[in-house]
Amino acid sequence: MIRTAAHVAPPALPMLPNHAGNFHATFERAGIPLLLAGAWAVNHHGYSRMTRDVDWVCSLAKEKEACELMKSLGFTKTSIGMASRFIKIHNLAFPPVDLIWVDQDTFMKMDETSCRSGPDKAIPVVGFETLLAMKFHALKDDKHRQGRDVLDIRSLLKYNPDRLPEGRLRELSERYAGPGIYESHIQPYL
Repeated sequence: MIRTAAHVAPPALPMLPNHAGNFHATFERAGIPLLLAGAWAVNHHGYSRMTRDVDWVCSLAKEKEACELMKSLGFTKTSIGMASRFIKIHNLAFPPVDLIWVDQDTFMKMDETSCRSGPDKAIPVVGFETLLAMKFHALKDDKHRQGRDVLDIRSLLKYNPDRLPEGRLRELSERYAGPGIYESHIQPYL
Protein backbone atom coordinates (compact mmCIF):
# COMPACT_ATOMS: atom_id res chain seq x y z
CA MET A 1 0.00 0.00 0.00
CA ILE A 2 0.99 3.59 -0.45
CA ARG A 3 2.59 5.15 2.62
CA THR A 4 0.83 8.14 4.14
CA ALA A 5 1.34 9.96 7.40
CA ALA A 6 -2.37 9.95 8.12
CA HIS A 7 -5.57 9.79 6.13
CA VAL A 8 -6.52 13.28 5.07
CA ALA A 9 -10.15 14.19 4.56
CA PRO A 10 -10.71 15.67 1.12
CA PRO A 11 -11.92 19.25 0.80
CA ALA A 12 -15.53 19.92 -0.12
CA LEU A 13 -15.99 19.09 -3.77
CA PRO A 14 -17.53 21.50 -6.27
CA MET A 15 -20.76 20.48 -7.96
CA LEU A 16 -20.64 19.39 -11.58
CA PRO A 17 -22.24 22.21 -13.61
CA ASN A 18 -25.76 21.61 -14.92
CA HIS A 19 -24.67 22.14 -18.50
CA ALA A 20 -22.47 19.02 -18.20
CA GLY A 21 -25.50 16.87 -17.43
CA ASN A 22 -27.47 18.39 -20.30
CA PHE A 23 -24.51 17.90 -22.63
CA HIS A 24 -24.13 14.25 -21.63
CA ALA A 25 -27.86 13.60 -22.07
CA THR A 26 -27.79 15.15 -25.56
CA PHE A 27 -24.92 12.89 -26.58
CA GLU A 28 -26.65 9.84 -25.09
CA ARG A 29 -29.81 10.57 -27.08
CA ALA A 30 -27.62 10.79 -30.22
CA GLY A 31 -26.07 7.39 -29.46
CA ILE A 32 -22.62 8.83 -28.72
CA PRO A 33 -21.36 7.56 -25.36
CA LEU A 34 -19.09 9.82 -23.30
CA LEU A 35 -17.07 9.45 -20.11
CA LEU A 36 -16.39 12.39 -17.82
CA ALA A 37 -12.64 13.01 -17.48
CA GLY A 38 -10.20 15.81 -16.62
CA ALA A 39 -10.62 18.04 -13.58
CA TRP A 40 -14.25 17.04 -13.02
CA ALA A 41 -13.15 13.39 -12.78
CA VAL A 42 -10.39 14.50 -10.39
CA ASN A 43 -13.09 16.20 -8.30
CA HIS A 44 -15.24 13.08 -8.41
CA HIS A 45 -12.35 11.01 -7.05
CA GLY A 46 -11.80 13.26 -4.05
CA TYR A 47 -9.51 16.16 -4.90
CA SER A 48 -11.17 19.52 -5.38
CA ARG A 49 -9.73 21.45 -8.29
CA MET A 50 -11.52 24.29 -10.01
CA THR A 51 -11.83 24.32 -13.75
CA ARG A 52 -13.95 26.02 -16.39
CA ASP A 53 -13.87 23.43 -19.13
CA VAL A 54 -15.42 19.99 -19.13
CA ASP A 55 -13.41 17.10 -20.56
CA TRP A 56 -15.03 14.02 -22.04
CA VAL A 57 -13.58 10.79 -23.43
CA CYS A 58 -15.16 9.76 -26.73
CA SER A 59 -14.47 6.90 -29.11
CA LEU A 60 -12.72 7.74 -32.38
CA ALA A 61 -15.39 5.55 -34.00
CA LYS A 62 -17.88 8.31 -33.11
CA GLU A 63 -15.66 11.29 -33.99
CA LYS A 64 -17.54 12.40 -37.11
CA GLU A 65 -20.95 12.19 -35.42
CA ALA A 66 -19.63 13.91 -32.28
CA CYS A 67 -18.14 16.80 -34.26
CA GLU A 68 -21.37 17.21 -36.25
CA LEU A 69 -23.39 17.25 -33.02
CA MET A 70 -21.03 19.82 -31.49
CA LYS A 71 -21.50 22.03 -34.55
CA SER A 72 -25.30 21.68 -34.30
CA LEU A 73 -25.03 22.79 -30.66
CA GLY A 74 -23.24 25.98 -31.71
CA PHE A 75 -19.67 24.91 -30.95
CA THR A 76 -16.62 25.50 -33.15
CA LYS A 77 -13.59 23.23 -33.06
CA THR A 78 -10.48 25.23 -32.16
CA SER A 79 -7.89 22.46 -31.87
CA ILE A 80 -7.30 18.99 -33.18
CA GLY A 81 -5.17 16.09 -32.06
CA MET A 82 -5.70 13.44 -29.41
CA ALA A 83 -8.16 15.95 -27.93
CA SER A 84 -10.31 18.54 -29.66
CA ARG A 85 -11.34 21.76 -27.96
CA PHE A 86 -14.72 23.25 -28.79
CA ILE A 87 -15.92 26.74 -27.92
CA LYS A 88 -19.11 28.68 -28.53
CA ILE A 89 -18.06 31.58 -30.74
CA HIS A 90 -21.33 33.42 -30.08
CA ASN A 91 -21.13 32.85 -26.32
CA LEU A 92 -17.50 32.99 -25.21
CA ALA A 93 -18.63 33.00 -21.57
CA PHE A 94 -19.76 29.39 -22.01
CA PRO A 95 -17.00 27.03 -20.80
CA PRO A 96 -14.95 25.17 -23.40
CA VAL A 97 -15.61 21.49 -24.02
CA ASP A 98 -12.77 19.07 -24.75
CA LEU A 99 -13.36 15.73 -26.42
CA ILE A 100 -10.49 13.30 -25.80
CA TRP A 101 -10.36 10.75 -28.60
CA VAL A 102 -9.46 7.11 -27.90
CA ASP A 103 -9.78 4.02 -30.07
CA GLN A 104 -12.91 1.90 -29.67
CA ASP A 105 -11.19 -0.91 -27.72
CA THR A 106 -9.73 1.58 -25.23
CA PHE A 107 -13.10 3.29 -24.88
CA MET A 108 -14.80 -0.03 -24.16
CA LYS A 109 -12.27 -0.80 -21.39
CA MET A 110 -12.63 2.69 -19.92
CA ASP A 111 -16.44 2.42 -20.10
CA GLU A 112 -16.41 -0.51 -17.67
CA THR A 113 -16.45 2.04 -14.84
CA SER A 114 -19.01 1.97 -12.06
CA CYS A 115 -18.27 5.60 -11.16
CA ARG A 116 -21.15 7.98 -11.75
CA SER A 117 -21.55 11.73 -11.23
CA GLY A 118 -24.20 14.39 -11.48
CA PRO A 119 -27.31 15.01 -9.39
CA ASP A 120 -28.96 11.80 -10.63
CA LYS A 121 -25.67 9.84 -10.90
CA ALA A 122 -26.27 9.27 -14.63
CA ILE A 123 -22.92 10.53 -15.95
CA PRO A 124 -20.20 7.87 -16.20
CA VAL A 125 -16.79 9.00 -14.92
CA VAL A 126 -13.45 7.41 -15.76
CA GLY A 127 -12.35 5.13 -12.94
CA PHE A 128 -9.62 6.00 -10.45
CA GLU A 129 -6.90 3.86 -12.05
CA THR A 130 -7.84 5.07 -15.55
CA LEU A 131 -7.69 8.68 -14.38
CA LEU A 132 -4.21 8.14 -12.94
CA ALA A 133 -3.11 6.49 -16.21
CA MET A 134 -4.44 9.50 -18.16
CA LYS A 135 -2.61 11.91 -15.84
CA PHE A 136 0.64 9.94 -16.22
CA HIS A 137 0.21 9.91 -20.00
CA ALA A 138 -0.23 13.70 -19.96
CA LEU A 139 3.10 14.01 -18.11
CA LYS A 140 4.87 12.33 -20.98
CA ASP A 141 3.12 14.13 -23.81
CA ASP A 142 2.51 17.65 -22.58
CA LYS A 143 5.40 19.37 -20.77
CA HIS A 144 3.48 22.60 -20.01
CA ARG A 145 0.86 20.63 -18.02
CA GLN A 146 3.31 18.74 -15.82
CA GLY A 147 2.85 20.88 -12.69
CA ARG A 148 -0.92 20.56 -12.75
CA ASP A 149 -0.93 16.84 -13.56
CA VAL A 150 1.71 15.98 -10.94
CA LEU A 151 -0.32 17.93 -8.36
CA ASP A 152 -3.48 16.07 -9.41
CA ILE A 153 -1.74 12.69 -9.07
CA ARG A 154 -0.22 13.50 -5.67
CA SER A 155 -3.51 14.89 -4.36
CA LEU A 156 -5.57 11.96 -5.63
CA LEU A 157 -3.17 9.61 -3.84
CA LYS A 158 -3.24 11.74 -0.68
CA TYR A 159 -7.05 11.63 -0.48
CA ASN A 160 -7.25 7.98 -1.58
CA PRO A 161 -4.28 6.33 0.16
CA ASP A 162 -5.63 2.78 0.01
CA ARG A 163 -7.10 2.75 -3.50
CA LEU A 164 -4.03 1.44 -5.35
CA PRO A 165 -1.10 -0.76 -4.28
CA GLU A 166 2.27 0.96 -4.64
CA GLY A 167 3.47 -1.63 -7.17
CA ARG A 168 0.49 -0.94 -9.43
CA LEU A 169 1.06 2.81 -9.13
CA ARG A 170 4.70 2.37 -10.15
CA GLU A 171 3.61 0.17 -13.08
CA LEU A 172 1.13 2.80 -14.33
CA SER A 173 3.75 5.52 -14.01
CA GLU A 174 6.36 3.60 -15.99
CA ARG A 175 3.89 2.45 -18.65
CA TYR A 176 2.29 5.83 -19.34
CA ALA A 177 4.87 8.45 -18.25
CA GLY A 178 8.11 6.55 -18.79
CA PRO A 179 10.96 5.50 -16.51
CA GLY A 180 12.01 7.68 -13.60
CA ILE A 181 8.82 9.72 -13.17
CA TYR A 182 7.59 7.64 -10.26
CA GLU A 183 10.88 7.95 -8.37
CA SER A 184 11.32 11.68 -9.07
CA HIS A 185 7.78 13.07 -8.99
CA ILE A 186 5.58 10.68 -6.98
CA GLN A 187 7.37 8.40 -4.50
CA PRO A 188 9.09 11.18 -2.49
CA TYR A 189 5.70 12.74 -1.74
CA LEU A 190 3.88 9.61 -0.60
